[in-house]
Amino acid sequence: MSTLKTQQQSLPLRDSDLIAIKGWMLEVSVSWLLCGMNAALILTVIYAVLSQQKHYSKPQLTLFVLVALMFIFTIGDGVAQTLFILIQLPEIGYGVPNIAKIGRQMTDLEIVEVMPCERLNYLIGDGIVVWRAWVLFPGNRFAKGVLTMAMIISCAGAGVDAGINIIQALQPDLPLDNDRRQGLIYVLPLLGTNIIATGFIGYKAWSHHQDIRKNLSHCGNTVSQVQKILVLLVESGILYCVLWVGAATTAPFSIFANALPGLTSLYPILIILAVTVQKAEAKNKSANEMSLSQSIRFTSARFAASQAEESQAESQVREPSWCEANQKEFGGEEIQEVPI
Repeated sequence: MSTLKTQQQSLPLRDSDLIAIKGWMLEVSVSWLLCGMNAALILTVIYAVLSQQKHYSKPQLTLFVLVALMFIFTIGDGVAQTLFILIQLPEIGYGVPNIAKIGRQMTDLEIVEVMPCERLNYLIGDGIVVWRAWVLFPGNRFAKGVLTMAMIISCAGAGVDAGINIIQALQPDLPLDNDRRQGLIYVLPLLGTNIIATGFIGYKAWSHHQDIRKNLSHCGNTVSQVQKILVLLVESGILYCVLWVGAATTAPFSIFANALPGLTSLYPILIILAVTVQKAEAKNKSANEMSLSQSIRFTSARFAASQAEESQAESQVREPSWCEANQKEFGGEEIQEVPI
């Protein structure tokens, strides 16, 4: 018994220590779960895009590079969070070896995590949303000016908040209201930028729908591929804004905040995957309609009894293609411009 007592290095954990350990475990689990989801979806997107396209435009390549950077920052944030927790674990034990060394390591990790991993990840996510709204208004100076100002304010807010966090990490005794400051300087500009960009995309979706109804009213309830993509961007943008509102108002803010980098990088990946699936379905549908059209033409050319019947059959076959041609005329140009 005396030997066991002399070898005991720690006292029983308190309830507060157990709560802290459970919180750390949950934060690390959520962070690395999102990293795994990001990796799986990125591989899925790469396979889906490579199987459909052989040549890529500059916007697509730029978007892939930005998504890759967001994934790298997400992994870096997960590594920093894990190391941050591992460094703090000895403080719970009995007889901490070197408190000053642990404090310096925590400060260095916090500085690394604050600016590169989190802030740049959020700014890239905002930049992708603003970019998608930007290309929908090529000649509109007002829209571009508003989007530019919103992005500048987001960058300034993220930079100021990161600077204050770094100063506070170096000077822990500095009195600051972190929750209020983070809401006003950091979260509010990012949320406002997403709301503005989503609003512009929603306006473009509405105006495009009005053009389709006006010019193709006799073709029935036609829904173009451009309209589907715009509606998808609007819905996903609203969901992303709701995510930021939840991050700013939820009580367990630390857990949600640790999950935000992974959720932010998931957003553009899911959009790329959804649009790729939509384009594949539209391509298959177009191929099936073309095959059916060619079959009808072959049959009408072989078995028609007169020239009048042949022309009537051809006009029935060509009527849907006229609607498709006008859908491309009124909306197809934007498909090439949206960088997805």
